[in-house]
Amino acid sequence: NENDYIVIPNPIYDVVFKYLMEDIESAKIILSTLTGENIIKLKFEPISHSERIDNPEDEKKIKLFHLDFTATVALPDGTEELIMIELQKADKASDIFSFKRYISANFEKKQRKEILNQRTKAFEERNFPIRLLPIFILNFRIENEIDDLVIKTNRVKTGVFRETQLKNRNEFIDHLSFDIYVIQLPNLNKIDKQEYENDEYKSKLYALLKLFDQQSKLSNSKHRLRVFKALFPSFLERVISRLKTAYADNPDLEEQMHIEDEYLAELKRHINEKNYFREEAEKAKQKEKEAKQKLIETAQFLKQQGTDKLTIAKITGLSEKEIELL
Repeated sequence: NENDYIVIPNPIYDVVFKYLMEDIESAKIILSTLTGENIIKLKFEPISHSERIDNPEDEKKIKLFHLDFTATVALPDGTEELIMIELQKADKASDIFSFKRYISANFEKKQRKEILNQRTKAFEERNFPIRLLPIFILNFRIENEIDDLVIKTNRVKTGVFRETQLKNRNEFIDHLSFDIYVIQLPNLNKIDKQEYENDEYKSKLYALLKLFDQQSKLSNSKHRLRVFKALFPSFLERVISRLKTAYADNPDLEEQMHIEDEYLAELKRHINEKNYFREEAEKAKQKEKEAKQKLIETAQFLKQQGTDKLTIAKITGLSEKEIELL
């Protein structure tokens, strides 16, 4: 029944996703659900980063999209911690170094804290690092080993000689390392109900990510998704309401998605060209290697027959030193 569905703009598009995440309450729901962190305060960093990739053949540019948030999270021991959450979303595979450069820039950011100097008993302001938590939302698969929807790295701190894991927080180590979340949206339909239904975190996570299910595209438009109301629990009402108002608040939303399509098509063409020339270069290198091997085999045969080095060099094109080493 059509009344059982709602139609939302496709949040895989940067313009839609940014509109969604600019609503702090929606962003808090999304980031809390993705990370499992107890976020009590969230701030959207207004300067989102766009890395431009030049196309060597024309003047068009490709934008890679990033969003930053600073979040205050409540820790299990009752204390609070300021962390930085960065979101990187991609629709096509691109150069991994662009992701690394962006993480490196955020990794250097600091926070000012007042601490009590135990010697002077006076409060002093000092710089402290901020824990970084990168999240990658990918509309392509990066691994085939486990076919999972979400991959998380876990920092495990282990003593080498005593082989004992550190259980407590360690300011030095924890601020020099970070966990990451990698979401592979094409794996949404590979997850079975029994894999999440008895786990509150996994159930909420799966329900949230179903909002990005590209299998739900309308037949006449990839800019809209048709989602089944019964799939979405009440905690997502704010997020869905925000998506439903996207067209009303952005009259040119459709046009912006068309522009984004053009960027992605250009990026895909650029990547395909790079891959083609890389493959051709590898084929040429392999042919050269095979040809050289045949010359070496010919030289070995002639050498065994007692042919002098100068004659072998003329026949094969190999240097006398190469022939000598055979």
